[in-house]
Formats: sequence, C-alpha cells, structure tokens
Amino acid sequence: MPKYSMYQFNWKTIAAVLCMLIATSAASAQTPMRGAVGEITSYRSDSGELVHQGDSNKVIHTEVIHQPDASWMRLFLDGTYLEGSSYLRVLSLTDGEVQYLDESALQQWRRSTAFFNGSTLLVELIASAGSTNRLIINELAWDDSERGGDPYCGYCGEDDRTPYEDLAISRLLGGTYTCTGTIIDENSHMISAGHCMSDGSALVAQFDIPPSNGDCTMNHPPVNDQFPVTGWLCQVNGPGNDWAAILLGTNGLGERPYDRYGQYKMISSSIPPEGTDAQLLGYGDDLEQCERADTLQESLGPIIGVEPLLLKFNADVTYGSSGSPLMTVGSQRIIGLATHCPCPNLATRVDHPNFVEARDILFNGLAGDTCETSLFATIGENEFTTTGAIDSEFGDPDETQCPDTYLDWDNSPDIWFVWQPPSSGTLNLSTCDPDSYDTSIVLYGGSDCTSLTQIACNGDAEAADECQSFHSSITDIEVTPMSTYYIRLGGWQGDSGSGTLWIDHIPAPATGACCLDDQCLQLIQADCNDAGGTYQGSGTDCGTEPCVSAGTGACCTGLGSNCQLLTESDCINLGGEYLGDDSTCIPNPCAIPTGACCIGSTCSNLDQNECLSSGGTYSGDGTSCLDLPCAVTCAGDFDLDGEVDVDDLLTIIAWFGTINPDYDLDGDGQVDVDDLLQVIGSYGPC
Repeated sequence: MPKYSMYQFNWKTIAAVLCMLIATSAASAQTPMRGAVGEITSYRSDSGELVHQGDSNKVIHTEVIHQPDASWMRLFLDGTYLEGSSYLRVLSLTDGEVQYLDESALQQWRRSTAFFNGSTLLVELIASAGSTNRLIINELAWDDSERGGDPYCGYCGEDDRTPYEDLAISRLLGGTYTCTGTIIDENSHMISAGHCMSDGSALVAQFDIPPSNGDCTMNHPPVNDQFPVTGWLCQVNGPGNDWAAILLGTNGLGERPYDRYGQYKMISSSIPPEGTDAQLLGYGDDLEQCERADTLQESLGPIIGVEPLLLKFNADVTYGSSGSPLMTVGSQRIIGLATHCPCPNLATRVDHPNFVEARDILFNGLAGDTCETSLFATIGENEFTTTGAIDSEFGDPDETQCPDTYLDWDNSPDIWFVWQPPSSGTLNLSTCDPDSYDTSIVLYGGSDCTSLTQIACNGDAEAADECQSFHSSITDIEVTPMSTYYIRLGGWQGDSGSGTLWIDHIPAPATGACCLDDQCLQLIQADCNDAGGTYQGSGTDCGTEPCVSAGTGACCTGLGSNCQLLTESDCINLGGEYLGDDSTCIPNPCAIPTGACCIGSTCSNLDQNECLSSGGTYSGDGTSCLDLPCAVTCAGDFDLDGEVDVDDLLTIIAWFGTINPDYDLDGDGQVDVDDLLQVIGSYGPC
C-alpha cells in the first residue's frame, strides 16, 4: 500500500477509530455543520417468539405505533428476526407510504425502517408457512420540534440561497442529524463529510425531497426514494481532514440512486485558483423560510483561499450543509466538500491523498475486501471470489483454535461477510464447491470491525462428496439473534479463487411457559405436552407467573342488582366493579343503581324497575333530575331547553328560505315568515 511522506495514512489505524470525532475539530474556531433534527426515545414492544404452523402466509402480529404531535417517525428494530420468506409491512397512516422488510432487507437497513411522515404507523408481521418470527421495537425516532432563531453559522452576509433541483444530491440523515451527500458515478457511490458518519446510527440517503412544513419540520420523500447506507470509510480530524466515501444499498424496488434517477456529479481532476466562482448545493436549515428548511438550495460565491488540504469559500452554508459539494460554476465538477463554518467557510479538497486512496479502495476495489466493507451474507448460498483481492491487514488468525487443519493463512487475500442470525440456534459454515479452490475460513463475533473476537477457524474439513479436494467448514456454533458475526474467507498459503459460502442455521426449539398445576417450567411445546402440562405459547415467560390460579370474587356489573362471581380480569372486561378476592354475592353487596325517571313533567330519582312500574320513562343509570330531563318543550324550542328564546330565534333566521322539515313549523314545505312569526308568538317559557 502506498505511503505519503507528508500525510502518512494507515487503514488499520483509521479503522480502529472509525469516524470518531477528534478533538482538533473542536479546538479550532470552526464548527462542523451537521444539522440537528429530531430525537430518539426508548420504545419497548416485543411480540415474543411467534410460531406460524399454517401452510400459507398469514398476518400473525399487528402493532400500531402512535407518537402524538410527531411530524415524522422512524422505527428501530434491534432483536427482530424473520424466518423463511416472512416479512414486515410498515404503513404510514398519514400518506399511505409502505415499506416491506424481509430478513435480508432488515440487515441492509441495519434493523431500522425508512423515515415516514405523520404520527401513526401500522406494523404487520406476515409469517411464511412453518416459520418462527419475532418483532421487537426498541427505539423510536421522531420530530415535533418547531425550530426558529437567528441565522446560523455559515451565512456570508445576507443569505442568498435559492431552491434548486438536482437528483444527484441527497439529504443524508442519521439518528438525530442531517447532512448532504453526492452521487459521483454510475455505481451510485457517494461522498460526504466524515463527521456525518460519526455517531453509528443507521444512515439513510434521501432524494427528490418535498418542501418542509410551516414550523420548519421536514417532510420525507416516498420510501422508494430512500436508500440505506451499507458501508463507508472516513476520516474526522478537523478542517481539511474531514471526508467520507460511502456505499449505498437498494430501495424496495432493488434500485440504487443512479438506476432510479440517472444523475451523478464528476470529481474535478484539478483544483482551481483563488478568485474562481464556485457553486454549492446543500440541504441546510432555513429558519427564515421554513418551507425551504432541509431542502436543496444553491449558493454562489468565490473561492478565497486554496491550502494543501482545504479550500476557503464565501458561498452561504449552515447546519445541514456538511458534505455539500463545492463545484466550479458551469462545469459542476466537485472540487471540495463543505465541512465547517463560520464564513469564510471551509471545504476538504477532493484531491486529499487519504480521500483519494479511500475512494479507490472502497469504490474501485473488490467488494468485501476489508472488514469495513463486508458483504451481507444470507442463509444458503453466497458466491464470492478472492481473485484480485488483497490482504485486508486484519492480521493472521489464531491457528490454535483449529490445529492440524492446515489453515496456513500466510497473509492470504481475503473476502469478508457479515451475518446476523434470525433466531437463536446453531450455525454451520461450509465452502463446499467442486469448482472452488483450497479455502480457509475464520469466524469472528462483535458489534463492528473494531471489537471482533475470533470464535473458530478451519483450514481443511473432512473430505466430502461433491466438494473440492480441500474445502473448509465450521460447525455447531451456538448463535443468538441480537449478535453480529463476521466470516473471513482466505486460502491455504495465500491461495485465491472463486467459491461458495454455505450458511446453514438450525433454529433452537421455541420455548414457552408450561403450567403443571401451579408450577411453571420453561419447556418446548412437545415436552410440555408429554408432561401433561398446559403450554402458554412460544415466547411466554414464567416470570409473569402465568400458572398462578386467579382468584374470584363478587363483581357488580351495574345491571340492576346483578352480582356474579368472576375473576378480576373478567369483571373488568364486563365493565363491572370487582369487590375483591373471596367476596360473595350473598347477601347481594351490589348497590342498585338509580337514575332520572320522568312521569309526565315530574322527575324523580328511582331505580329502573320502580320507574317502569310507575309508568315513567327511565333516563339511564346515573342520570339526575338536576339535568332537567323532564322539561316540557313546545313548537319553536329547537334546542329543547324548555323555552323559546333568542337561540331559537337565531336558529330559524339561519334556516330562513330553506326546505328543512325540522324548522318548517306549519308544514308548508318552506321555512318562511309564517314560521318566524310562530316562533315570535311562542317566545318565552313553554
């Protein structure tokens, strides 16, 4: 790997501090321009492990998530797993946008959803035949903020930004912030500021952005105009050392941005001198014109300084403009990425040696050639090639975990996969492929590439029919659904070639609470049935004491003097009043309810039987004569308050000249002067 005499760079070092914000940025007078937006709150919803034993797809769980006053929402689904062809359907009840997520899509979206407009989402879990699934919603991102205030950092005098349309420029969203990114080739590779990648949240690139709301809260584009960030390399070390090279996944139609929009911006082959007019496009805040906030705007201004790693410029920017492309006017070729304010604002040069090398490795190298760019693996067949790959510089594996298997790594060219199990169970890996080469395999566990622990390795497995002469396998590894596993594929003594990684996942039997009288045991359903117990369902837990017999007591349902012996929950479900465990109905403890009873114009508080036996009209339990339910009404008393008054006069005036039988007192087909005179003549108490 080449070294630079002035800007020496080591990819292993940068991976170890992957995009962590370094103090030199804060120590300068310049401020990174990530825009603050929204918040993330804990949200605990767990369907438990659900087994679908039917022979066709079926909705087995439905969840409604409502966050009052939210202008938009996004869900985080850590721990969710989907088996077979099961999937989630997420629907916004505001605009009808829908996202479908199967297990592969969940991995690509880092177990989160797209951004949805509105305050209410409907989530359905559709299970495939014979599958085991679980839906966990652990966090909710949302925004109800009404932002306002003085113009932000980055304005060079009056803010002269104007709305602009360009489908090569994206709004880049993290958990609680906004930035700007740019597509730079037909493979939908993206560049932005390094500090936009620093908090580890699942990142999303959005295109074709609609105007924001009148309170400056943003609106989101349709789901298929949103793309998950799947990998990146970046550096965050203050002005001039702040850049990111980014990989994007596909939308719900299997498209990447260039496939959908056909647009990108080219990187300039040279840096122009001071005084050159420049154009900047970005998704910055706009607190004076809220509909423009977080939408694409253009600003023009000169380049006023050219330094070895950065450019100074006078175009207007603000929070949310981080990563915005600084381009030469006319050619629209990118010369820098805006990163810091105030004016004169700063941009990292696109010819920064480390940035150039990162783009070459990530964009022009072999996919999966480093741990940070690991390919997503799925259960079953995963094709790969190490031809053209280089040693990822992760270090040789620990061969003491697989002695006598001829691992013999020897700085082998390697390819990486990342995989998350859909449920607890057992993992088996194999590179069996008759057309493949002499492979070696290593399995690691850890949340990311900076925290990996080797779990197992293998050079040569036992010979098997229909496999190459020397294939590799790792078997019987217990895995859990909230864990991440990295699979590294190399070759014996540096050998390379094409092959197939087979992933076999055997789910652990689903367990649940099994009631044996009042005793509770955590068992699989078959063992519970064999023991003569009552199985409470997969995913149920003895911690909730499901086997304790519920007590019964007197329940007053309010239906006359009705008293029943019920459990507390059954009583509440009937709308009754539970008098406590072991209470009885003899003698009857339930008070007989009373209500207003109208006998002619006279009102008395009686129980229903007394009222009806007296020839009265019962107004209902709990009603009162203080409400005057027996007031005598008369023609023209439209509001039935016992008198013809100014309210009734105004009512008939409002309906004057119409055909409305409710106000046509003489029945001649029209509300006219005769009806008005009748109301005036009846003015006063009935």
